Amino acid sequence: MPDAKQEGHTARAWHHLEPPARILVYLLIALTLVLLYHQSEYLVVRLFNVLLLFVFAAIVALLLTPLIDWMETLPVFKGRRVFSVLLLYVVIIGLIAGVIALVTPLLIDQAKQLPTLESRALAVVRSLQAAIDSAGIPLKLSLPSATSGISTAVLGSVFGVLSGTLGTLINLLLVVVISIYLLVQGRQLIATMRRLFPGREEVYDFTLLAVGTTVGQYARGQLIMSLVMGTYTGVAMTIIGVPYAVVLGILTFFLEFLPLIGAPIGMGLAVLIALIFKGPFVGLLALAVAVGGHAIEAYILGPRVTGSATRIHPLVAMAALLIGADLGGILGALFGVPIAALLNVFLGALYRARRGEEALSASPSGEVHAEALPRLSEEISETAEEGPLEDKPVPHAAGER
Repeated sequence: MPDAKQEGHTARAWHHLEPPARILVYLLIALTLVLLYHQSEYLVVRLFNVLLLFVFAAIVALLLTPLIDWMETLPVFKGRRVFSVLLLYVVIIGLIAGVIALVTPLLIDQAKQLPTLESRALAVVRSLQAAIDSAGIPLKLSLPSATSGISTAVLGSVFGVLSGTLGTLINLLLVVVISIYLLVQGRQLIATMRRLFPGREEVYDFTLLAVGTTVGQYARGQLIMSLVMGTYTGVAMTIIGVPYAVVLGILTFFLEFLPLIGAPIGMGLAVLIALIFKGPFVGLLALAVAVGGHAIEAYILGPRVTGSATRIHPLVAMAALLIGADLGGILGALFGVPIAALLNVFLGALYRARRGEEALSASPSGEVHAEALPRLSEEISETAEEGPLEDKPVPHAAGER
């Protein structure tokens, strides 16, 4: 039998192998998780798509809840929340249908101009190619073999969009149905879920207030900005005679949901179209309209509509937008800024808690408003203005001298 000395040598020999063996085990666990993720990627994507439906439905419910609450204050709708919700959706769908009915003839009329615009576009591209060749620049622009090439590409895109219309309509219908349930029974659902966090009710209430207020205000502000800028672009470009002004207005409406960069892209496209198809004078007019729209958005509407919701520095918003777009594409770009705003609130609450203060302060009447939510940037600025803590007198506890 081996003696104790030999057992000690053996234990020491195995002790040197323990760190690499532990690292190897961790690597195997990580590799197993990665393999499991790849095997279940299909399921994860499907579950994520379902979750997105509920997220968009919750955003719609947040946008419409103030209207429903106001309607219930009227004697006609008091105690009839289901009727109020259904009536509001009928009105909204009717307004959307009316806008589509008004816009469709303009779109059809502008679509008839496509062959003429194709010829002008090809002429501009050929003149640009000639200027490049005369300058000795080794650059060749690809041109369609016939004037029908652009029409074929456009029609192909249209058919591609139409092929996905059915799935989009089904998703929209699901979002509407889920949002109706949330508008009717959302508060009861929230109260029921509150019971799942015994002893953590304050954290639950703060989280709901922060998420609901920040996301609701941000979505409401972006919707207002999209409506204003889309209408402004469409009307202004129509007045100065830019082709496809209605399409540009609709495009600007959707691009506006991408913060900071969406509207400039739409307006830049309008300037480019005006310059190519209408000449330098109309291009300059379109540029003036675009600059005016950007000024309205950046200095008038932006601070008033969305400033109270995010309260983050424009550079932070740009970083959140780029990171979100890199990680999640269009969806990441859509949710990057509101997620950054939420992190600003939660980190501000943590900063207050570390200083021994309450994370949420109520008004004298006992109500809690959105302005009471802590923001890390504001908390740090206030601390810097107040000076270091060691310069302040520390209050003594009761009974101390």
